Amino acid sequence: MDKWKVLKTIEETGIVAIVRGIKVEEISPIAAALYEGGIRVIEVTCNTKGYLRIIETLSDQMENRMLVGAGTVLNPTMAQMVLDAGATFVLAPDFNPDVIIAVHEKQKLVIPGVATPTEIIQAHRLGVDLVKVFPAGALGARYIKEIRGPLGNAAVLPVGGINLGNIKEFAQVGAYAVGVGGELVDKKAIEQGNYNVLTQHAKDFIAAFMDGKNSQK
Repeated sequence: MDKWKVLKTIEETGIVAIVRGIKVEEISPIAAALYEGGIRVIEVTCNTKGYLRIIETLSDQMENRMLVGAGTVLNPTMAQMVLDAGATFVLAPDFNPDVIIAVHEKQKLVIPGVATPTEIIQAHRLGVDLVKVFPAGALGARYIKEIRGPLGNAAVLPVGGINLGNIKEFAQVGAYAVGVGGELVDKKAIEQGNYNVLTQHAKDFIAAFMDGKNSQK
């Protein structure tokens, strides 16, 4: 899928659902529940056992309905593997030029992890369209607002510590979208088979983000 289409979908829903540490057999009902709640972009982290099989399963089952990405991609080899498995975009936990170049060679979207204005500028010089700011919960929404002062064109995806208590504020200060893990993909609910909980969480997070986006400061 073209990069601009991935970017557009991420922007339209405002939420990237982060799936980490789940079992292969759990991914289908998880994805179905999130989709019902409005989620259209999902990230499978590469520190999840069987992550390539999960990505492949999702890509096959949710084709044309949900975009599947891979997170915690640490090197170019891993980037190639997840793209071969069907990932349409790649997220890295750090700013790694080798990963960025490898993904760009495949004409796919790469979202590197950054924490400073210098890293954001370096990423843009390498043609990066969207950067992940981590850990967003610790840095706070004010940090996003401050860095977007001189870097107003920076498309920022805050990740880490995002919850229903702070997501609206991140949207208000101009976050392009946010990545949400355990607060959305509730492992306790999954263990109990209460997938409807994930559907409701998805609706709540999307509504809160859009509410904040519509009242940007």
